[in-house]
Amino acid sequence: MDNLKINERKDTPYILFNIDTGIFEISGKSLPEDANIFFSPIIAWVTAYVKAPKDITTLNLKFVYINTASSKKILEIVDLFVKNKKPKNELIINWFYKIEDEEQREEGEDYADMVNYPFKLIGYS
Repeated sequence: MDNLKINERKDTPYILFNIDTGIFEISGKSLPEDANIFFSPIIAWVTAYVKAPKDITTLNLKFVYINTASSKKILEIVDLFVKNKKPKNELIINWFYKIEDEEQREEGEDYADMVNYPFKLIGYS
């Protein structure tokens, strides 16, 4: 597998999935015109990765804004990592939120509840 990198655009997030380090990042704004088209190759990549993951996989999620369609796709991605976690492997999910944005923190808590997996909630200024 190769790394997956998608540069941030006006309406789509930055994606960097580094196969060598096992560190994956989705950050920025996510409001693509068609979430299915944008997220389809990302979901396919994650589906392949979870079959033979690194010993430690870290998923960093740091959003400025997510629309509803993107939220569903991101939840699908997180769910793929969680449901396919191997007992011998570690999965760390970090949800970054602006300290002053309680709603963004709660969104991370909601995601963790929906996939039934603990997130590390990390506030930043």
